[in-house]
Amino acid sequence: MEEDVQGCEHCKRSVASAHFTLHEAHCLRFLVVCPDCKEPIPKSEMEEHFETSHKEAEECQMRQVKCKFCELPMNFSKLGTHEYHCGSKTEPCPNCSHYILLRELAHHRDACQGKQAQPGRGKRISAPLRKINCNSCNQMIPVNEYPHHM
Repeated sequence: MEEDVQGCEHCKRSVASAHFTLHEAHCLRFLVVCPDCKEPIPKSEMEEHFETSHKEAEECQMRQVKCKFCELPMNFSKLGTHEYHCGSKTEPCPNCSHYILLRELAHHRDACQGKQAQPGRGKRISAPLRKINCNSCNQMIPVNEYPHHM
């Protein structure tokens, strides 16, 4: 007697219908489909997969590199423009609480006279999350939100 099976849209595997709901919930929680190769990858391994499986030759203008400000991977050919705009965002100096352009923050920290932050002035904000491109809608999505987005 043949067992009734269903195809999981997320991982593309055939699953017994009796276990399909449980399998699908597990897939959606723990797997993400790589936007480049369309393979299901454990969420915890996505960043490593992206870097090891899709890295191109160092000379190639289309090789993946990360922005020094937000660590977003992108084609090398687009890095200069992206880092110019990304570096235009501001973040408060942890010493003086003045908002400083990200591209100038390292230099400012060296030059800052180490004044302690005054109460009531800006709070420290974290750097933007690393994002990846969704091939379905062509939007940049934070890596940790990509599975939910899909």
